[in-house]
Amino acid sequence: MGKVILFIASSLDGFIARPDGNIDWLTMLPDSDNTDYGYSEFLSGISSIVMGRRTYSEVLGFGIQ
Repeated sequence: MGKVILFIASSLDGFIARPDGNIDWLTMLPDSDNTDYGYSEFLSGISSIVMGRRTYSEVLGFGIQ
């Protein structure tokens, strides 16, 4: 079995989303450099992703290929 690594954005109080499912707090700060904070490097080193249905649905709405 391979190694399991968790890569998650969470608020300081340990939440991933607001009670209504909103994740607007993730984009509240401007990112004029379009920094991915290591996410591309992380993705290049893994072979599988496990994602919940609500997260998957949210990501589909980002318009990413």
